[in-house]
Amino acid sequence: MIRIKSKLEEMQEFVKSMSTYRSEHETVFVSWAKQVQDVAFDIEDIVDEYTYVVAGGSWGGWGAFVCGLFNDAKATALREIARRLEAIEVSLAQLSGMEELPVIRILQRMPELPGEPQRGYHLAESAHIIEEDELVGIDDHKDRLIGLLTDEEPRRTAVAVFGMGGAGKTTLVTRVYRDGAIVSHFSCRAWVFVSPSYNVNDLLRKILRALLQERIEEVTDDFDSMEYRNLVEALRSHLDRQRYLIVLDDVWQVSIWTDISYALIANSCRSRIVITTRMQEVASVAGGSRVMRVDPLPEEMAWALFCKKAFPREEGSVCPPALEHWARRIVDKCEGLPLAIVAIGILLSYRDRAESTWKSMHDGLTWSTTEHTGLHRVSRILSLSIRHLPYHLRNCLLYCSLFPDGYLIGRNRLIRLWVAEGFVKERRERSMEEVAEDYLNQLVGRCLLQVTHRNESGRVRFCRVHDLIRELIVARSREEHFAEAYDGEPEDLSDRIRRLSLLQGAGADERLSEKMPLLRSFLAFSSSSTSLLSKCRLIRVLDLYTAPLESLPDEIGHLFDLRYLSIRRTNVRHLPKTLGSLQKLETLDAVYTHIEELPSGVTRLESLRHLMVKKFHRQTSRYTVLSGGVVVPGGMDKLRGLQTMKAVVVGDETTVRHLRRLTQMKSLDIRGVRTIHSKLLSASISKMDRLVRLVVMARHKDDTLLLGNLTPPPRLRKLSLYGNLEKGMTSRWPDSLRALTHLVLKMSRLKADSLSSLMELPNLVSLFLMQAYDGTELCFRAGRLRKLKSLWLYDMIHLSRMEVEENALESLRELRLVRCGKLKTIPVGIEYLGRLQKLELESMPIELVEKLQGGGQTEDDRMRLQHIPVIENWFQRDGCWMEERLS
Repeated sequence: MIRIKSKLEEMQEFVKSMSTYRSEHETVFVSWAKQVQDVAFDIEDIVDEYTYVVAGGSWGGWGAFVCGLFNDAKATALREIARRLEAIEVSLAQLSGMEELPVIRILQRMPELPGEPQRGYHLAESAHIIEEDELVGIDDHKDRLIGLLTDEEPRRTAVAVFGMGGAGKTTLVTRVYRDGAIVSHFSCRAWVFVSPSYNVNDLLRKILRALLQERIEEVTDDFDSMEYRNLVEALRSHLDRQRYLIVLDDVWQVSIWTDISYALIANSCRSRIVITTRMQEVASVAGGSRVMRVDPLPEEMAWALFCKKAFPREEGSVCPPALEHWARRIVDKCEGLPLAIVAIGILLSYRDRAESTWKSMHDGLTWSTTEHTGLHRVSRILSLSIRHLPYHLRNCLLYCSLFPDGYLIGRNRLIRLWVAEGFVKERRERSMEEVAEDYLNQLVGRCLLQVTHRNESGRVRFCRVHDLIRELIVARSREEHFAEAYDGEPEDLSDRIRRLSLLQGAGADERLSEKMPLLRSFLAFSSSSTSLLSKCRLIRVLDLYTAPLESLPDEIGHLFDLRYLSIRRTNVRHLPKTLGSLQKLETLDAVYTHIEELPSGVTRLESLRHLMVKKFHRQTSRYTVLSGGVVVPGGMDKLRGLQTMKAVVVGDETTVRHLRRLTQMKSLDIRGVRTIHSKLLSASISKMDRLVRLVVMARHKDDTLLLGNLTPPPRLRKLSLYGNLEKGMTSRWPDSLRALTHLVLKMSRLKADSLSSLMELPNLVSLFLMQAYDGTELCFRAGRLRKLKSLWLYDMIHLSRMEVEENALESLRELRLVRCGKLKTIPVGIEYLGRLQKLELESMPIELVEKLQGGGQTEDDRMRLQHIPVIENWFQRDGCWMEERLS
C-alpha cells in the first residue's frame, strides 16, 4: 500500500505541475492524466474502505454496506481489498511505463509549451485590432486614462487597467494609445504583449525591438543573442531623456515590475508604463489611485453593443420587435462581457430573422463546446484565467461549479466546504480557515469570482461565478470527474464523479445512491430524501441547506468520514444519538432549525471546529430573525479545537466555568445567561485570546449582564449584548474596546451618558441599537463615530428627535430607522451626512414618510436631502412586504 501510494503521488505531482502549461489537444497526455486520476480514486476508495472495515464495519459487494461485525465477514472484506490492491498495482505499473512515451517526456522537459496557452495568448492579442463601432461605454474610462498618462507628475509612474478576461481592457488602452493627444504627448512608445510565462531577456528584447521599429531603426546583428546586461544598457540609453509610453498587455506575474523596472529608466520626463491585467495583485504595483478597474457593461450599454453587431444593416442598428425578447435573453447570458457580446452579435447577424431561430440559439447557446469560431474564441480567452491558476486555487474554483447558476455563495460556507474537502492546509500561525479566505480573495483578485456583497469592513460576504466562467468550470469538472452539478437523468452521470450537487428533481437522489456508492460530497438544492445515507457511506460533505427535511436518520452515524454536515434552514427537530460516532466531523451547521437540545454524543466529536446551532422562532422584520439558543450537554470543554460555537444555552455554573478551556475559540454566541453567572462568564471569556466575535444574551429581561470586569480579548472586533447592562459599564469601552468595529446592543436600557461613551469608540464601522436607548433625543456630536458606515435604530419607542452635528458620522453610508413610533421629523443635520447612500424606513410614522416623499416635502427639506441617492419606505400589506421609493 505504501509503495503504491508513493508512486501515485509522484505521478500526481507531475500532473499538477503540467496542468498550467499543457495543451488540451495533447490527447496522449490528457488520456494518461485521466487514468492516473482514476487510479487515485480507486486507491482513495480502498483506503477509506479499509479504514471502515478495521474500525469495525463490514463491506459486502463493494457497492453496499452489510451490517455486522463478524470476523469472517471482516476477513472476506480484507481479502477483497487485497485483491483490488493487486489489480491497482498492475494498472499503476502500466501507467508508470507510459511516462516513457515521447510526448510525455517532452512535456516533462519543457518549461513552457507552445500549445494551447500560446494560442489563447494570440487570441487575446487580437483585441489590439478593434473597430470603432465596438467601442461602447468606454468614454469615461478613456478620459480618466488619458488624464493619468498626461498629468503633471514628473516621475515615471505605472498605471494599471484591471478586469476579467474579455472585459475590454486591451480595447480601451488601444483607443487611448492611438489617440492624437497621446501620440503627440510622448516622444516614443512601445506596445508589448506579455507571455504568461515570460522570459525576462525575451521581454526586454521585445520592448527594445518595438521602440526601434517605431523610429524605423534596424536591429544590430547580435540583437537576438544580447544578454540581460546589454539589453538593460541598450534600453536605458534609448529611453534616457525621453518621455516614453510603454504598454505591457495581459500581464500575469506580479514579479514583472521588479524584473524590468530598472531597465525602464526612471527619468523625470513624465514617462508612463501601462499594465493591463486580470489580476488585482499585479495591478497593485501601480498604487491605488492609478489602478483602473474595467467591469462588464451595464445592461443598456451591453444591449447597444449587441445591436451594433447583430443588426448592422438595420437603420440605426435597431432590433426588430419580433426578436427583442430572445435577443435580450441572449445578451443577458453574456453578463455584460464585451468579448462575448461582440462574438454572439456577429454570429446572429448572419442568421435569419425568424423568432424560432433566435429562440433555438438562446436555448442551445454554449461557450465551452461550441464549434463556432467566434464563440470558441471567447471560451479560449476566458480559459486562460483558469489554466494559469495554481493547483490549489484551481480545485477551489472548480468546486464552485457545484452551485446553481447565479447562486450567491456565502463566504464562511464556501471556506468551510473547501477545508472539509482537504483543499486547504494550515500555514505556520494561520488557521486553515484564514488560509482559505486568502484563497477566496485571490480568486476574486483574478476576476474569477465576483463579489456581490461586502461587509462594513470590506470582507467578502457573498460572491458568485460569472455565467461564462461557470459554464467553463462545469464542463471541466465533468470532464475530469471532479464534480457534477446535476439537473438531468441519472443515466447521464459517470459513476466516477466524486462530488455531486442536485439542482432539481426531488427524489432523484434515491436512484443516484444506487449508481454512485463511492460519492464523497453531496450538496442538495432541491432534494428532501436522505436515502443515499444507507448506500453512500464514504461521504465527507453533506450539505442539505434549505432542503425540506424534518429529520435525519440514525444511519448518519455510519458516515465515518463525514467532515461537514449542514441542515441549516430545514425543519429538523432532533439530531440522532448516533451523531457522536462522527469522529472526523469538523463542521456541524444547524442554524435556523427547530432543534432545542443536542444529544450527549456531541461531546465525543473531538475534530469539531465549528458548532452552529440556532433555533428559529419567527421573522421580526425584513432583516431580523427572532431565534433562540440550543441546550448543550455537559462536557463541551472536551472539544478543545472549537473555533465557533453558537448559539448555545449555558444552564449552570460548571458549563460557564469550563468555557475557559476552549482557548481556540474565535466566534462565541452564548444564550440564557443569568445575572449570577455573568461575572464568571467574564473570567472565562477573558481567557479566549483568539476571540474575534462575541454574542452574550441574558436569560430574562430582569437579568443584568455584569461584564464590567471583562478583559476584552485583544482580537475582539464584533460584540453583541442582549439585555440590561451593568451600570457604568460603557464608560470603560473607549479604552478597552478601541479595536471594536461592530457593535449590537438590544434591550440595554441605556441612558444618555452611557450612550455618549460608546460614541467615543474610534474604529466602529457598524452600530445596531434595538430597544437599547430610553431617551427622547439622540444627538451625534461633532467628531464622533467618524468611521461608522452603517447605523440601524430599531424600536426606540421614546425617541422623538435625532440630530447629527457637523463632522459627525462622516463615513456613514446607510441609515435604517425601524419602528421608532415617535420619530416624526427628518433628522436635524442630515445634510452633513455627505456620504450617505441610502436612507431606509420600515414601519415608521406616516408624518416622517410624508416629509420625505418626493425627496422632501418643502424646498428646505429637498435641499437637505438632495445628496441621498436612495430613500425607501417599507411597510406590510396583507402579510407581504411592500417597497415605496421616496426619492
